[in-house]
Amino acid sequence: MAFYLSSRLRVALDVRGADGKTNEADSMHIVALLHELGAAPPRGIEMPVGTDVKALDDTALAVAFSNKLLAAAQKILTSMFGVTPWKVAVSPVGENLLAVAVTRNGWTVGAAGIDRKALGLSGEPAGAASPAGKGPTTKAATDARTELHKMAAAFILATLARKHHGFEGLCGATDWRSLGLHSIATTGQWADAGTAEALLGKAVDLDQGSMLADIALHFYRLRREEEQKALAGYAEWLGAKAAGIRLDIDAGVKSWAGYGALLYRVEMTFLSVVLNLPMLAEFDELRAKGRAVARRLLIELPPGHDAPVPGPLAHSMLLNAALAYHDLSAPGDAQFRESGLGYNSAMVPHFVEWYEEALGSVAPGTAYAAACSIFRESGLSQEEKIIERLGYAFTDPEIKDWARSDPELKGLLSSSIKFRELLGLKPRDDYWKLDPFVPYEKQLRAAGVERLGDLTADETGPHDIRVDLQLSPFVFARLVRLASLVRRAEAVVYSAENRSVYPFRVEVVAAMVRAGIESPKEIDEAWISDSAVPGHPRDFISKLRNSIRQRIMDAPEAAALKAWLRALKDTPADGSPAEPEPNPTGRL
Repeated sequence: MAFYLSSRLRVALDVRGADGKTNEADSMHIVALLHELGAAPPRGIEMPVGTDVKALDDTALAVAFSNKLLAAAQKILTSMFGVTPWKVAVSPVGENLLAVAVTRNGWTVGAAGIDRKALGLSGEPAGAASPAGKGPTTKAATDARTELHKMAAAFILATLARKHHGFEGLCGATDWRSLGLHSIATTGQWADAGTAEALLGKAVDLDQGSMLADIALHFYRLRREEEQKALAGYAEWLGAKAAGIRLDIDAGVKSWAGYGALLYRVEMTFLSVVLNLPMLAEFDELRAKGRAVARRLLIELPPGHDAPVPGPLAHSMLLNAALAYHDLSAPGDAQFRESGLGYNSAMVPHFVEWYEEALGSVAPGTAYAAACSIFRESGLSQEEKIIERLGYAFTDPEIKDWARSDPELKGLLSSSIKFRELLGLKPRDDYWKLDPFVPYEKQLRAAGVERLGDLTADETGPHDIRVDLQLSPFVFARLVRLASLVRRAEAVVYSAENRSVYPFRVEVVAAMVRAGIESPKEIDEAWISDSAVPGHPRDFISKLRNSIRQRIMDAPEAAALKAWLRALKDTPADGSPAEPEPNPTGRL
């Protein structure tokens, strides 16, 4: 009995604040992150999010309380109902370092100093910008704390894994730093994939055996690849990786419980990548392999087959596999299609039911896969149905972001106005939505600036506005300078030469600002002359058009844009009309 109690997986966590006292909020935060890392069911239909460990249940973790009554009650309950062999102490050492010590039955098992700078953590994921310098400090501090706490949770989990069974879901990961970086990379909200990719690259360098980090790194590097050979190479890599995992599981080298969920994700990614490849003979072998993988998933994933993933995730995978099985089938293949029925349902029982359910699903991931499937088979002839599915899919912001660069929908993006509108890829028509002004719109309007053109250094009491916004003189001077640019853009006189630019006018100004042009006088006459050479390194017009097209997939014609910019340079700095320029196109 004494051996059993001393070897149980029970952990007591005590997190101290800078004052040396128990910090219950931070304790509960690390417990929640540890539960997410070591007890939550597998997440992510393609890429592994966090780990697949489920060894830590709700009874395994306990936190220390600062309240004396609660602490006393906890001590009595512990003495009555069981021993807690593992104890973890966490304490801050300045703002960028956490000290973590782990003991088991009174003996030190591990200790670490978690240094943000040494690990290359910034503490500033996407979305940290906010007005007046108030929000970013709090947001960045919160994210910085979360990153350190995730690393602490990773250290605790890796330490426990060395002494207990049931941690096979780490999939070969042994280094706590690698584990923590993978967790941060796959659970954070990043402005671009490069940040997560850098973290995962470091995770792989620290732990070559971590399949979680390796597969996630390949996902970030290659999942959005458009070059055919690179995409096919990624598909080959995924196929080989999945085959290797299956062989190891069959040989007993790897456990089904630990690696099964990862295997399914690799196979789901393999199917998606194969479906992204063009219908060329050189990819027929990959398509045949994809068809076989989809069929196997349709057999293994239904309820009652002991799939190592939670029910909802297994069902999503099942529906996506049904779509892939349909789309990878060869037209007229007698083994798959059956005259009059459409499908040989005897090949895979219930396939038709799952396929039809997938086509009608409102779950974001499955709805997106269904939209891609319909587009593959029918093209724009089923545009309404595709847009309807995408409407459900885009309730998930990450899917909407992915759709902008998904090679699968590249043709739809270039040919469907409805799709571009659904993505929000349409020209802005409000100068307040220019990036430099967005954080300050509310305060400027409250200060009496109804139109950006009204913001001048002489007329609106800049000192009071600047103080109210808590802006430095430099930042406020830039806002005034950009407002002057807007005032002149609003006053441009439209003619037959430049009228087609009107719907893009805000996007043109935004592209100018991104290019570092904040005043019409900075536009060189040579750039906008009719004799300007397209493709020249100083081809300003092409750069502006490319910048606009990157955002909304469309841009004004070069000749019209040159004419508009010439009109902008000719507009006096104080020539803003009393009312905004009416729509010269006559369209809403």
